[in-house]
Amino acid sequence: MLNLSMREMRMERTVRRVLYSLAALCGLSLAPAAVADTSSGLHARINLGGQELTCRDFRGQTVRSIHMNDLGDVAHARIVNRMPIITLNKRRLDTLPDKLQVFFFHHECAHHILGHVFYPTQTSENEADCYAIKVGRRSGYLTREDVESFAPYIASSRGSAFGHLPGPFRSKRLVACFDDPSDENIAEPAGFTPPPPPVLAEGVR
Repeated sequence: MLNLSMREMRMERTVRRVLYSLAALCGLSLAPAAVADTSSGLHARINLGGQELTCRDFRGQTVRSIHMNDLGDVAHARIVNRMPIITLNKRRLDTLPDKLQVFFFHHECAHHILGHVFYPTQTSENEADCYAIKVGRRSGYLTREDVESFAPYIASSRGSAFGHLPGPFRSKRLVACFDDPSDENIAEPAGFTPPPPPVLAEGVR
């Protein structure tokens, strides 16, 4: 019983450090009382889009989730004080359909499963997209029509320097990932033509 209490105390201290670190990363301020109440912070299971969701990384470690507003994005995968974390922007997520919320969770979980948080590449975002779609297809949670219905919600995205495709191309690639018969192929789904490279100014190479 004593050992269990010591483990719980160590976990609470770790959670407080992680919460303070997350607040610093996101430019937020947390009241001491909010950090002290660790039960309202990091969760091994989280309810999102009407489902109870969990995630483990490629090492088998539990990935904990936390709702934080004003992230500047829907969600992020992070390593904070050696703990794998998914931060979720509840305000943004609440404006999205349930199945798209679940997709974004699995997208961030995929970054932990595929090791992108340690070894990011220019294709990490596309791989996480495809992984999340195939998780939904394999479980029977997503249909092709569901994936097609995501398009209006990401259409205005301009893409990013981190590898996110512009919205229309991303939508097409998500459908191609669903149609690709392989469960393992997340790099180059059949039937998808990537966008052309950007046109560089004269003299820039």
